Amino acid sequence: MANLPLEGMKVVELGTHFAVPSVTRILADWGADVVKVEGLKGDAWRIVGRNQKCPIVDDENPFFTVPNANKKFLALNLKDPDGKEAMMKLVADADIFVSNMRLPALTKLGFSYDQLKESFPGIIYVHFSGFGYKGPDAALPGFDSVAFWARSGAMIDWGTEGNFPFLAPTGAGDAMVGSILCAGVLAAVIGKEKTGKGCFVSSSLLGSSIWYNNAGVVSTQYGNVFPKDKDHPANPFGWQYQCSDGEWLMVGVLDYADAYKKIMPMMGHEDLVDDERFNTITAVQQHLDEFMPILRAGFMTDTRDNWVKRIGAANIVIGKIGHMKELAYDEQAIINKFVVPVTFPSGKTVQMPTVPVQFSAYDVGEAYEPTGSIGRDDDAILSSLGYSAEQIAAMKEKGVTK
Repeated sequence: MANLPLEGMKVVELGTHFAVPSVTRILADWGADVVKVEGLKGDAWRIVGRNQKCPIVDDENPFFTVPNANKKFLALNLKDPDGKEAMMKLVADADIFVSNMRLPALTKLGFSYDQLKESFPGIIYVHFSGFGYKGPDAALPGFDSVAFWARSGAMIDWGTEGNFPFLAPTGAGDAMVGSILCAGVLAAVIGKEKTGKGCFVSSSLLGSSIWYNNAGVVSTQYGNVFPKDKDHPANPFGWQYQCSDGEWLMVGVLDYADAYKKIMPMMGHEDLVDDERFNTITAVQQHLDEFMPILRAGFMTDTRDNWVKRIGAANIVIGKIGHMKELAYDEQAIINKFVVPVTFPSGKTVQMPTVPVQFSAYDVGEAYEPTGSIGRDDDAILSSLGYSAEQIAAMKEKGVTK
């Protein structure tokens, strides 16, 4: 196969946590040469894994590796003039600069967009915020739990009435935001190829959450109500049901009447197939208090997997409601390389999620290099920038690098 699609592209990341690093992880997987610049104490995401019962040591840090695999790592003290000089040399050779540091801090360091474009007018400068750059909340910090899930209404409105607000797995909203921001970066790259001009590319947790929550944003303006009443779904065959083994399934039907006449006999209710209270969507919506107990009792007569197989054989969209712990060992995921085995220097092999895009012409997704220590590639990167071994040793002694 041919070389990776982004080979030759150079990216400098001054990013922390998940959203921004996930952008550059995708670019790295697709062939870009990505250098992640950290402070001497490292990205805070290096230690978040301990909150998730994961190891956080240099030779096995899977939580940090997900958004940071396949990158090079440089540690710099950017408050030191020598550290800033090294950073400027790095950016001088870059196509893209990516950061989620607050803009005032970037300006103080000399790395705002306006400052960098004076020296590098073609730079594609990518920035990410919690709430956008204007308005009363512009300066607020925001993790995805607060700015993406909570603020958007998803945390409470995606559930059913009376339920405790759900908490998505750490970084889930960040991953969504990172994907759409990556698309914006590549659009800027294409634009530069046409015009020769760099630009400022940005996104935010709040803005992205509104985009992904579009159905609720639009439909609530027309009277749609969230959260939903679990006993009164708009479509009983577009709903979740518990089965005899305690597991749950999801039916995803658009044509209610067709599904009704197929499923009811499977539940031993041939007598209800022509019941005009239930056999059309408009009728059943008026009789949900009678129908939902029948349907729930029906699903409790067999196991989840048996129901999925039986109903699926009738060409009805249905699937198990699984558990996250199953995904690493899911046959479908393994065959399609949605997860791949990665062996860490510690010797531990872990099934790790891959960037979910494949290309017929490229070997994307084959490499998965764990992250290692803070400043792992300091010597190699600084040497490539023209620093001698003696200069690098002096920088380490001074505390400019690791």
